[in-house]
Amino acid sequence: MQNYVHRGETLTVTAPYALLSGGGCRVGNLFGISVNTQNSGDSSEIRVLGVFDLVKDGSTFSEGDPVYWDDTNKVATSTVGANLLIGAAGLIQASGTNAPGGNTSDPTVRVRLFGAPGFSGQANGLKVAHFLYNFAVDGGASCTPANSDTIPANAVVFGGAVNPTTAVTAAGAATVAIGTSAGSAGNSILTATGKASLSADAILVPTCVATPFKMSAAGQITITVATGPLTAGVIEGWVLYAVANAA
Repeated sequence: MQNYVHRGETLTVTAPYALLSGGGCRVGNLFGISVNTQNSGDSSEIRVLGVFDLVKDGSTFSEGDPVYWDDTNKVATSTVGANLLIGAAGLIQASGTNAPGGNTSDPTVRVRLFGAPGFSGQANGLKVAHFLYNFAVDGGASCTPANSDTIPANAVVFGGAVNPTTAVTAAGAATVAIGTSAGSAGNSILTATGKASLSADAILVPTCVATPFKMSAAGQITITVATGPLTAGVIEGWVLYAVANAA
């Protein structure tokens, strides 16, 4: 095989910013761990395969959860937004002690790098924002769910699906709308929908399928409850978008 070059576990890149040994490095759709401490513009070696403990934000992970790279703050995160999918959380150890990443207070998360970015991180391509409203965690009033991705500014939102996995109930004739905390209306993703339509395992087509919109600012996915409060329910959803050039 005369065209074989090497195993591809380590790649040489031009450092896009100052790098610390063991720190994350994103170059376009490449992501790796810097082998050495380097200055911006240096020819640098990054490891693109393997298992590493990466500095994270306040996110918490379960075994196998996707891990994204926030290149603005240089941390691993569970937030999709415009972040790059870099690997999956590996939290189980043979010793029986969990690896870091499962608690908000953990400074790092153990990540098995994919070696190539996942679909949601491809530049100028389709991206997916996820939310999970859980009455037991989020309560029965309007809220930003604890598990809620941020949709970035200039994102054109045009699709998705909403799936109540536990039926929504309320003492009154409650409705639920889905939108964003900033950048669009509180019902931009799903217009106010009665609790009867939010039965277990129903699949709802979001309003944004018929009425796409563009985010004027970054905002998390929110739940707006009217004629509530809710008394039970779990609603999961996925929002499809692509980030357009700034106006």
